[in-house]
Amino acid sequence: MSTGRALFTAVAGWSVALVAGLTLMAGSGVVGCGPVGGDGNQETCDSQIYCAGHGICDDTSGTEVCTCYTGYTGLACQECDVGYLDNGTGVCVQVDQCTAECGAQNRECVEVIGGDVVCGDCLEGYYEADGVCLEACAAESHQGELVPLDLYVMLDRSGSMTDDGKWSAVVSALQGFVGSADAEGIGVGLQFFPVDPTGPIPTDCADCGLYGPCVMGFNVCAGSMATDTSCDPADYDDAQVPIQVLPGVQTAIVNSLNAESAEGSATPTEPAMSGAVTYASAWAQAHPDHLTFIVLATDGEPTGCTTNSTAGTATLAQGAADANPSVKTFVIGVGSELSSLNQIATAGGTGQAYLVDTGGNVTQQFIDALNQIRSSGACLFQIPQPDVGVVDFELINVNLVDPADPDNPETVYGVGTEAGCDPSTGGWYYDDPAAPEMILLCPATCDQVRVSGFDVEVLVGCTTIVN
Repeated sequence: MSTGRALFTAVAGWSVALVAGLTLMAGSGVVGCGPVGGDGNQETCDSQIYCAGHGICDDTSGTEVCTCYTGYTGLACQECDVGYLDNGTGVCVQVDQCTAECGAQNRECVEVIGGDVVCGDCLEGYYEADGVCLEACAAESHQGELVPLDLYVMLDRSGSMTDDGKWSAVVSALQGFVGSADAEGIGVGLQFFPVDPTGPIPTDCADCGLYGPCVMGFNVCAGSMATDTSCDPADYDDAQVPIQVLPGVQTAIVNSLNAESAEGSATPTEPAMSGAVTYASAWAQAHPDHLTFIVLATDGEPTGCTTNSTAGTATLAQGAADANPSVKTFVIGVGSELSSLNQIATAGGTGQAYLVDTGGNVTQQFIDALNQIRSSGACLFQIPQPDVGVVDFELINVNLVDPADPDNPETVYGVGTEAGCDPSTGGWYYDDPAAPEMILLCPATCDQVRVSGFDVEVLVGCTTIVN
């Protein structure tokens, strides 16, 4: 048979081509053995190299034939078959393994090296965030809008506030605060205590009512001695300056402070707190998408009236904080030895009172306290409404965006509740998972926003990414 010519025949169902002593059998990985020797003849199966170690060599027919293992092909099983990749060591691994492992990460399969799968870019329809490929659904991007903050100030105007220049310092601080650019957009309302009673004050011990206790031996109600002091909570239910947004309400606040003086004969803290809770809670009910705080500023312990104690005031503060919507109470104590006010602040959900030392710069300390209270609303964001339809609270995500690198946002993971906040990585959660009104950033994320100056982006329409 001459070189280069072929004879085709059939052997046990195989198509056989005999070409110059080289056998090719088309079928289940059966091909001619290799390599070819220097004399033009193939090596026998006794050769040190046959079928590349990836098949079985058979020369019993007089012609060496390789039956390749699954995944290999070529004359000497030296190549990876269709659907397989060389792992870098000459071993063919099924592509499906690479595809499966990378597919689970929503990434493309690149190759397998040394038995290790190497994955590439995110698959089409996905984007990368923090090293994770996320589904690129049609999310709407909204600039994070802070929840509107409203402060209702209940200010002590009892006579002791004139000591050490406290009254003038506090008035100056409040006027400076409402006039500052940082406070623009905040709602502020104002009331003072004590206020004059709107009804008659009982004098006979037989019926002191709210104006007790009875002064034994004199048969007179103690509360009747302070004729300029109402002990009736209802007299504190209304604001002298109703809550309005700054800077629009600035003039009304300034004028109201200028018109008042610290001349009250008693400190009816509990009745005043009752009125503050009534007003602020009604405001919060009418504005559920706002954050409403009571700011109680006083220089001493409660005095006068039958029902008037620090414990009673704390109970009222706790009731407001536990209500829905919640109204928390911040306390600013002006003077020394006012640690008992912490009881009110703790019950009101704000931890400890801000204590202003009259031995220092009272005005600046009071402004600093107000600014810290203002910053308490710095990491609470509105839930944006989608352009079409109603909001689905399971399709909300939060990103931090560096203004210098807006194309690479940082994903903030949802943590469910405040208890899920990680002290290092932070996160975000709803104020009420059952009926969300706002988005809250965990302390670590809130600190990151304050320090970095990053913008907050709220995405609507994609499944919430949880940690």
